[in-house]
Amino acid sequence: MYKLLVFFLLISLLSCQSNSQPEPPQYNVPAEVEPFILAFRQEAQQRNKTVATNNLIVTFGTTLGEDVCGECIPGKTPRIVLNIDDFCWQKASQQERECLIFHELGHCLLNRAHKTDKFPNGAFISLMNPDNVTVYATCRYPIGDDECDKRPRRSYYIDELFDSSTPTPTWGK
Repeated sequence: MYKLLVFFLLISLLSCQSNSQPEPPQYNVPAEVEPFILAFRQEAQQRNKTVATNNLIVTFGTTLGEDVCGECIPGKTPRIVLNIDDFCWQKASQQERECLIFHELGHCLLNRAHKTDKFPNGAFISLMNPDNVTVYATCRYPIGDDECDKRPRRSYYIDELFDSSTPTPTWGK
């Protein structure tokens, strides 16, 4: 009786093991989103970071909430769902779209969580804030005399995206 029980237990365990190959990478990104994925990869390379974007699915669809423009669904193949409505995508500038995509890639590929901290001047510390992912979009947040020149601001936010210990920039004080 004991041998029969061990035999069935062994057969059960062996039948549960899978000899299948690991799931191959899947990449499916809309053409209008592709330039932002490439830009993200380039920004990572400029900062000596390795980011694998070859296993990613991006779709337009319905997100969890009305005011949610994007959503990362982590997993073996990370998925990003973008809300295509007027506010989130259709009427968004290229910079606003980049901010949204980079924010969602921050969740899916960099494992970044939301960060709500603010600088003394009231600006968000991170692109990973949940309230306004367009922190460096044109003329959203005036800075000094060059209120529409956001290049220094963009560099900071992308530096911080890839390294959360990035020091406070002068404009944040």
